[in-house]
Amino acid sequence: MDKDKTTSEIDILLSLYVELNTHLESFKNSRDKITTIMKSIKQIDNNYFDTQCNNDFFTYFVNVFNDDESVEETISNLESLKLYIRDKIKNRCIHEWTDDTIDIDVDMSQEICYCVKCAITKR
Repeated sequence: MDKDKTTSEIDILLSLYVELNTHLESFKNSRDKITTIMKSIKQIDNNYFDTQCNNDFFTYFVNVFNDDESVEETISNLESLKLYIRDKIKNRCIHEWTDDTIDIDVDMSQEICYCVKCAITKR
């Protein structure tokens, strides 16, 4: 396989992995924020939000985050995609292994070996 093509594929996969991970965390945080907002809205004693919720887009947006099954399914699918991409990275990367020490806590550290290109740890 052409080395430039392999490197390019790895760069694309790494970029996808990072973006997916970022968006997945953002999605989880958004769900939590929407839940907090909805709880706050329900505590307000007026009709403003009831009227506003008749707006189709707003209703859809709120309902996406209120449907726990749908949200959990989406998160699960995104997690599966993330693992799939990670496996592809692991299988396509021309690994450059390095040994390093990481801090576990204030008094403890651990030796690890990882690829400097894709950050996969050697087991």
